[in-house]
Amino acid sequence: MLRRVLPAFALLLLVPALVAAAPDAHGQGKPAQRVDKEMMALRLRAATRNRHGKGIDKSKADRDDGTTRSFPHFSSSFTAGGHNAFTGQTFPFTMVGFPPASGKTATFHSVIVPLRMNFVFFGAGLDRVFEPTRAVNNIVASPLFNDAQFVNGVGQFGDQLQRATFWNKMDKQHRWHVIMDRPRIAKPVTVEVTPEIGALFQISDDPNDLIGEILFDAMDSQIHTILQFLDLKPDEIPIFVADSVFNEALGYHDAFAVRNDDGTETLQTFLFTSWFSADQLGDLLADISTINHELAEWMNDPFVNNIVPTWRYPPEEDPRAECSFNPFLEVGDPQGNGPTFDDFPTIVVPLNGFRFHLQQIVMLPWFADESPSSALNGWYTFPDPTSLREPAVYCQ
Repeated sequence: MLRRVLPAFALLLLVPALVAAAPDAHGQGKPAQRVDKEMMALRLRAATRNRHGKGIDKSKADRDDGTTRSFPHFSSSFTAGGHNAFTGQTFPFTMVGFPPASGKTATFHSVIVPLRMNFVFFGAGLDRVFEPTRAVNNIVASPLFNDAQFVNGVGQFGDQLQRATFWNKMDKQHRWHVIMDRPRIAKPVTVEVTPEIGALFQISDDPNDLIGEILFDAMDSQIHTILQFLDLKPDEIPIFVADSVFNEALGYHDAFAVRNDDGTETLQTFLFTSWFSADQLGDLLADISTINHELAEWMNDPFVNNIVPTWRYPPEEDPRAECSFNPFLEVGDPQGNGPTFDDFPTIVVPLNGFRFHLQQIVMLPWFADESPSSALNGWYTFPDPTSLREPAVYCQ
């Protein structure tokens, strides 16, 4: 288990540098900015593409000598195809689960940390608390943790994505799985946001129709403080959830090493996700479209250290396509964060009466410039395998 810095879990966690400041002598706050929903969606995608976790050095993440603790993960590599500067180069990667050829099922445990975002000192009628209950309940009931119908069968989103990716490389009986266990829910944690580190945006003519923003570094600092209070097991993944509040980005995942009392290190990973209803910012950013992006990236690059050839945002025929300047195996970014993200509508997956919106995810063969793809049926993308028919185009 992680070293516990304090003996009890606090409902209010504040980094000293982020303690709320009082309004100035004139009582002025910070007015909400009136924004267009579509422009806000574009802004969020543009901001998210520049936010990535710092990760763990690959030499430490791949160590198998008993000095590190973590969840099951395997290492392999691919050789870049095509005819370009990267052709023939080998790129190692680490992903969650047991090796696909083993046929073993890996079950992953997670804890959802609800974030109660308390915006204060913004002025009369503006201060408010964004409660996380709606978002948490929606995520727990979603295809991320429950079986739903996908193009390749019934199962969880992450498991079906990875099984499609490694269908022709797993055991002959196709028994290999990566399963998310039902998450446990931690007590809500209140995060105080002041005008110095946050902003409010009015997204309709209704002055009460607001969403919030907290600076990326402020949220990241809060998360690292909260992690010190959580009673985590080495194989447990914390998922921080905020409703109607983003941290300059829509979400991100990261990893870092924690020193244990016995001299070993725990390779700690975590996810942060914002959550919005379709009514707030539209279908492209609706409900689980951010967390399915982050969960897929955690599965494919848990320690944020899988390097790939720098790729261009697809599709190449879109005149807005450009170099991503992104050398990581971030499977959600190509179709989700670039200037062409609106070329890829979210995929609706119904479950128990709710229509969940899932962002499109590219698969490992896309990054490897495989032609044809080694994935199931030659696919490059999931859950809609028709959204991309060609592998990545690398930056020159």
